[in-house]
Amino acid sequence: MTWQTEAGFSDDYQKGLLFAHRGQFEKARQSFQDALDRERSSGNTVRLTVILGNLGNTLAVLGEEEAARSCYEELLNLPNRNEYPGIVGQTLVNLGNLAREKGEAERARAYYLEAIDFLEKAGDPVALGTLKSNFGLLARDAGKYEEGISCFKEAIRLHKSTGNEEGLAATWLQLGRILRCVPKRPGESPEICFNYAWMHFHQLGNPAGEREALKGLADHYESEGEREQALLCMNRILETVRRFGLAPNDDEDRMRMRLAQNVRK
Repeated sequence: MTWQTEAGFSDDYQKGLLFAHRGQFEKARQSFQDALDRERSSGNTVRLTVILGNLGNTLAVLGEEEAARSCYEELLNLPNRNEYPGIVGQTLVNLGNLAREKGEAERARAYYLEAIDFLEKAGDPVALGTLKSNFGLLARDAGKYEEGISCFKEAIRLHKSTGNEEGLAATWLQLGRILRCVPKRPGESPEICFNYAWMHFHQLGNPAGEREALKGLADHYESEGEREQALLCMNRILETVRRFGLAPNDDEDRMRMRLAQNVRK
């Protein structure tokens, strides 16, 4: 998650937010790094806290886990830690995410459980909704699909109550993915979830998220034998990549070519 504030932040920081929002994470990293280098000399721990969080998030997206962890740990070691329980809680969640992605489920759970106290102290229902979704990811990774589905549904309920469009987009995407792992059930279609995810990402102006939702739709349609629909999704992905300058993905291109050949046959 990204923490945005307006007053007192450098142009580099603001550019970093813009690039991250567009999915241009290499450019976002450079802007946040420039902002951090500039801010270190100011001694302003509030701005350092925010910049370190955003730089850590960007590095995590780019797959630079150790560098991201270093940012998060530096943030937690700043002298104003207890003054900002919300940011501390979110940072603990991010550290939990890094642990989960490395397969360290128990370590991730420990970070998440510690984060709850800070987020409740901060009165941050938005972050608590996101944390519920993260518990869903832990359950999914462990093959506990019913528990995961329950967590994602609860997260969606919380996101709706707070109007958290970003949380809704991400959680609808995850719910669609986990529903593909269980037998079909009435009223719970991956297609509906991926379409909701795409709609929210589109409204947010998040092309990277749109791409992920469309990939989910393409995979769903292909598994259902609806190759023309899957090809339409892949073509929309290609259009999104070109329009917004997203990094190309060879796997997507190969899938698109395979689908096109199957449709022609």
